[in-house]
Amino acid sequence: MKLIPFAAAAAACGVASVATAVPVEVTLSPRGTGIFNATVDNVLINGAAAPGTVVADPVVFTFDVLDLDLDGDGSANDVASVTLTFAGGGSAQRAWPQGVDTGFGNLNNVTATMSVTGSTTDLGNPIVFDGFTGGDIGVGGNGDLNRSAEINGTLVTVLSPSTGTFQFIEDGVDFAPTPSVTFTNSGGDFGAVSARNVSFQLNTVIPEPTTLGLAGFASLAMLRRRR
Repeated sequence: MKLIPFAAAAAACGVASVATAVPVEVTLSPRGTGIFNATVDNVLINGAAAPGTVVADPVVFTFDVLDLDLDGDGSANDVASVTLTFAGGGSAQRAWPQGVDTGFGNLNNVTATMSVTGSTTDLGNPIVFDGFTGGDIGVGGNGDLNRSAEINGTLVTVLSPSTGTFQFIEDGVDFAPTPSVTFTNSGGDFGAVSARNVSFQLNTVIPEPTTLGLAGFASLAMLRRRR
């Protein structure tokens, strides 16, 4: 009895090797001057190049996240086209060089949401947004920093004595993937407070072997028994 090598058999049955999806967490800093702390391209804020400060509700960042390996093929060449929206902060909401806030020293009712559209891995599998996994506030000033805000219901406080020069401190929380992250109820009495960083998880959907391929394997098994 002559056995057919597995690879040849798989090819004969129309079954390609299947990669394993590898979720990737991305942390980035959206500001009025662009997107920082991640490899991105084609950044626009409300449809225009990052101007420095945008006062609007919503503030919409669109950009491509580069250098991802979501399908586990060993090549970090997947690209996700992302829309990151901050909404709910009202007429004072802005993206400025320190992040997103609702006016100096205020951060209230700002909710971030995200969508991934028209994106596939280099193997042709769709890229999906699993949810936000964390958020940070940033507090800056020249003096005794004392600011706080809630991030998805958890109070985060930044306290730091004066250093005699400008200082900027970030702190935040992590959580299980969730569709949105809300920054609100800012407090304290000194320093600017902004939504500074968001973390989120991207994933891909890799199809199972086709029914045709499975049927082909069944046929091979029958052929082997006959021999």
